[in-house]
Amino acid sequence: MLNKRGTVGLISAAAAVVGVLSAAAPAGAATGSTPASTPQGKHCVVVVGKAPSDGGVSPELYRDCADTAAKARALLASPQAKAQTNGKAVQATELMTWYSNDQLWGNSTVVYGSAGTCDSVGYRLSPDLYWQTNISSATGHGRCTVATFFSRPLSYSRTFRLPALNLGSILNDYVGIIDVRWG
Repeated sequence: MLNKRGTVGLISAAAAVVGVLSAAAPAGAATGSTPASTPQGKHCVVVVGKAPSDGGVSPELYRDCADTAAKARALLASPQAKAQTNGKAVQATELMTWYSNDQLWGNSTVVYGSAGTCDSVGYRLSPDLYWQTNISSATGHGRCTVATFFSRPLSYSRTFRLPALNLGSILNDYVGIIDVRWG
């Protein structure tokens, strides 16, 4: 089925992406580890570092998923999270949450910053392939009150005061970069 952009429906496209990424998982991956993309029906946590001063994206330090948001948050205290972030995962600050539905529900990913809450510069986030084609709403946490969402080709952007319940027809399920900051 074609959607409003004349492309294949996102459900089948997302399933294909998840299938490809699952097949591409490293051979030595630990039991319970997740593919690079958020699978359907999951809730994830991501810990990022501060963005480099050259305008690059915040480095992803840790990612894991569970079947509920509460279980996903609990993963931040895991030995794996502590090892991958040099202990910063437990102290990381909630920045924002992404949702697959335009009313702040559905699949979710909570993004945490290892360098504290948002300031005027904030964090520059690069959603994984699942979220690039599924993010429909977002909320900020703490001082993270403003976000600029860029389209996948970075040719369009729109700034929202968080929460953003609906990203609009251009950005819905079509996000490439998110700059989240205090504002």
